[in-house]
Amino acid sequence: MNGLEIGRERPIIGISCDNMVMAGARRHMIRDSYVSAILAAGGAPLLIPCTGDEAASYALYRLLDGLLLTGGGDIDPQLYGEGEAGTEIDGIEPRRDSTELSLARWAVGDDLPLLGICRGHQVLNVALGGTLIQDIPGSLPESTTDHRGSTYTDDRSLLTHQVRFEAGCKLAGVFGETTFSVNSLHHQGVKEIAPGLQAVGFAPDGLIEALENPDRQWVVSVQWHPEELWARQTEAASLFQAFVQAAQVSSDRCKAVGV
Repeated sequence: MNGLEIGRERPIIGISCDNMVMAGARRHMIRDSYVSAILAAGGAPLLIPCTGDEAASYALYRLLDGLLLTGGGDIDPQLYGEGEAGTEIDGIEPRRDSTELSLARWAVGDDLPLLGICRGHQVLNVALGGTLIQDIPGSLPESTTDHRGSTYTDDRSLLTHQVRFEAGCKLAGVFGETTFSVNSLHHQGVKEIAPGLQAVGFAPDGLIEALENPDRQWVVSVQWHPEELWARQTEAASLFQAFVQAAQVSSDRCKAVGV
């Protein structure tokens, strides 16, 4: 490449994009914080537009060494057997739902490293047969945990509550500890856990903050937003580094067997 020494090939990390209308035009977009987190961890980000075109999505999926499912609006509750969306549901986008649910199922089926964040945490659960709490304030009225504290400020990195992890789980090993503080920008959460997934992280009110699939090399999801914290919090940086490393291992393994 023009005489430049590029070094070891970086693993390709697919990042699912939002699909929304802004200023009268439909846009496929994602926050730079996701891209920056993957770059800093040593990955090569590939943005995946959520078009609803399964064939196009699969063509992009086949290029990936890892998949990052990002935050965003709510999933259509009909997709997890909860009937019509109520007034508390916000931002349903059918093309994004169908694209991300397919991506999640392909990744788990193929043992491709996957990291879900916020909405992505919920997408993983729904994709594998789980359900969601449609609105935390309405469903957990006695909760004193601030699940939207980072939403109503100008600081998406504001730490609002602690998360406790099960000793011995994959994430506890990544973080090197079982309790630390996180930011929080959501009003929905995991309800019934999908088959194959295990709850390994919990908010003070018991809400599930992290999931793992112990039968896969790296299928992990978190409810908070580490992409807003990686530059200032060791735990968040460690999460992206471990994810990208898993993608590198997966890539190397595939190349070794000629896949």
